[in-house]
Amino acid sequence: MKNKTALVTGASSGIGAVFARELAREGYTVTCVARSQEKLQGLVNELGAGHRILVADLADRDQLQRIVADVESTGYSLLVNNAGYGIYGRFTEVSLDRQEHLMAVNMNALVRLSHAFLKKAEPGDALINVSSSLSLLTYPGGAVYAASKAFVTSFTESLWYENKDRGVHVMALLPGVTDTNFHAVAAAGRTEEVQTMRSYPPEVVVKKALSSLKARKAPLVISGPLYRFLTFLNTRLMSRKMMITIMGKGSSGLRK
Repeated sequence: MKNKTALVTGASSGIGAVFARELAREGYTVTCVARSQEKLQGLVNELGAGHRILVADLADRDQLQRIVADVESTGYSLLVNNAGYGIYGRFTEVSLDRQEHLMAVNMNALVRLSHAFLKKAEPGDALINVSSSLSLLTYPGGAVYAASKAFVTSFTESLWYENKDRGVHVMALLPGVTDTNFHAVAAAGRTEEVQTMRSYPPEVVVKKALSSLKARKAPLVISGPLYRFLTFLNTRLMSRKMMITIMGKGSSGLRK
């Protein structure tokens, strides 16, 4: 029987760190990837012996290639592509370099790692790509972020179909607002708005993801009852124009 091994990107905090902890509890040997060696080392010390870290900025092609090579040579049974971040602000007021960096992390790295993993995946293996509930909506004031997550969701759904008959499960995880430092990072240099939407702990998000992984049925999982309802409401019961208008009016990314 194949050993339970997992690689988690963006593992230094938030959803990624919780994935690493929960997978370790379930008997996985976990490789944790992020930019901060100090945070990763602290996490692995917490997880115990046998787990490991790989320090890399996934927007850097050479550093990303080291992680790709590790995925190809190790043959993990689970890959969690969690690394990603957002930027708030009007599209033309945010530097293009910053937005291209976001695209490199949120999309390019995820595609390359997914490709490396799926080429060698065996029946029973699984891939989780962390997207966002915004991927089914839109977000004026965070246009590139929302578009990058729409890419992740569509890409992952296609991969689910391509790989289901070979016994490899592929799943997109779509969290709503989560209790992490995501919004502080996205709002860097701006006045961060008080969050009025219901926020879920990352433990709730990961618990839903892992229960869905065990069931191996759905290509797409929205975590949080509120966000499942709101996504249904906004995508099924109102016009696209109305949904965009509502999202724009409520966007902290358009406020100074």
